[in-house]
This record gives sequence, C-alpha cells and structure tokens, in this order.
Amino acid sequence: MKTIKKANLVQRTITGLILVAAIIACILLSPWAFGGLFAFLIFAVLMEFYALINVTREVKIHRWLHSAMGAVLFLSVFLNTSHVIHSKTYLSGGNIFLIYMVYVMAMFISRLYSKQENPIRELAYIILGQVYIAAPLSMLNAIAFHMLKYPDDMNIIGNYCPIFLLALFFFIWINDTGAYLTGMSCGKHKLFERISPKKTWEGFFGGLVACMLLGLLLGDYEFWDFFGIHLTEAVRLSRLEWTLLGVVVSIFSTFGDLIESLVKRSVGVKDSGKMLPGHGGFWDRFDSLIMAAPGMYLFLVIISALHI
Repeated sequence: MKTIKKANLVQRTITGLILVAAIIACILLSPWAFGGLFAFLIFAVLMEFYALINVTREVKIHRWLHSAMGAVLFLSVFLNTSHVIHSKTYLSGGNIFLIYMVYVMAMFISRLYSKQENPIRELAYIILGQVYIAAPLSMLNAIAFHMLKYPDDMNIIGNYCPIFLLALFFFIWINDTGAYLTGMSCGKHKLFERISPKKTWEGFFGGLVACMLLGLLLGDYEFWDFFGIHLTEAVRLSRLEWTLLGVVVSIFSTFGDLIESLVKRSVGVKDSGKMLPGHGGFWDRFDSLIMAAPGMYLFLVIISALHI
C-alpha cells in the first residue's frame, strides 16, 4: 500500500511539474502560444464534462462538436481582445463569434428534430457546459490583454500582459498548496462536508493566508525580473491591491473546486478523466481556474476604474 501511494505521489509530482512548466512557458513565449494552449485546454475540459454527463444516460451528447465550439468561443474572444486582426477582415473576432452564434441557433433549431426522449434536457446540458466552462475560461483573454494604462503601441504584443496571467496561476497554485498543507496538519472543521468531505476551514484559511503573502511578493520588481518581465505603470498595483487580488483568487478558486465536486458527486464519479497521471483529468486540474478567472477580471476592472 505504501509503495502504491509513493508511486502515485511521484506520478502526481511529475505531471504537476510538466503542467506548470508548460503553462508558464506558453504564457511567456507569446500570446499565440497562450491562445493555442488554452483553446486546447477548454476543448479537453469540455470533453470530460460532456463525458460525465453521458455517464448519467439521461442524454447522449456529441462531445467533439460541442467541445470544439467551446474552443471557438475562446478564440473569438482572443481575436477581439487582442486586436490581432483588423476588424474589417473576414477573420475578425466578431466574425468568428458569428460562427459561434450560428452554432447556438442551430442547437435550438435541431432540438425540433431530435429523437432523444428529452431534447430540452440535452440542450440544457450542452448550454451548461458552454456557460460553466467555455465562457468563464474565455475571460482569460480579458486578463491577458488587460492593462491599467494602455501603451502607445497598440498591437497584439503591445497589448499582451503576461503578468496578470502568471499571477493568476501563481495564486491558484499557492492556494492549493497552502490549503493542502494546512488541512493535512491541523484540519478539523469541515468546510462543506456535503460536497467535499476532505476540505476544512483550516485548509481554506491556510490557502488564503498563503495567497495574501504571495500578493505582498508580487509587488516587487525583483520577483518579475526573474521571469524576464519588468513592472511598468501600465500594470503596476500597490501591495495592498496585490494582496486583495490574492484574497479574491483564493475565494473564487475554492468555489471553483467545490462546484466541480458538486457535479462529480451528482453523477457518482471520483475523477473527471484519466489523462493526467496522479491528477485525474484536465477538469480536475483546472476546476479552480473556472471561477478564479472571471473573479480576477472583475477585480481588475474595479481597480482600473479606481485608477482613473
């Protein structure tokens, strides 16, 4: 038993390190690498989500089509927020979003001809995946191209801001680590026993404090210099704002984790998939991000308004 647990820990560690390295590398490499990676991740998470829905045998959803259209939604937001393609071209973000809207209309119209016993339930599950996963994760684009002050050079490179993206993932990772270590060492009071029996209030506050401490660190020039990034007036937050941002991400990350647990408990499964050794599926790894991304963007919008 100990050998099995040790092997699982090694698998989990190696997989986690590969994921961390891939995410950091793609975010730092270019906006194109960021867009490609997360379009794929949205597709993978939706594939797992719709697979779990099919497990219930209430409906039969064609996963490939609806997962691909979730990625199309992400890419349309990417093109719009990045201004990478001129609005008058046929490949503008607005036109790609039109493709997505045609897909939405086709979903509704096609239910008229569906032979499934409950076509409205099928439609509801399909839309749930788009609203719960594709739309919130598309907000990563708003974070990637969000600045407190825009530079004079308005192009995809000039608009791209890897700092907030990296900060989002750093907060999520430190929150998970702090919650796990604190919960394992002194966790006694259940946070949400009906949904996730292992989560405790002690673990929650451990992750919250870890995020607050990280927030203090993120305001230093030296920290970002390590990644070859220089803080400028376009993206600089005060130490208090960084700390509050950590609090926001910690809280919404916890909600994201709990919501995935609710869905998995409803269909009676432990993991969303088996693609990531030691972690389960892609949804298991990015459940926190689904709520943390829109939560962080909302905070940045409020801060931007206060900076005006």
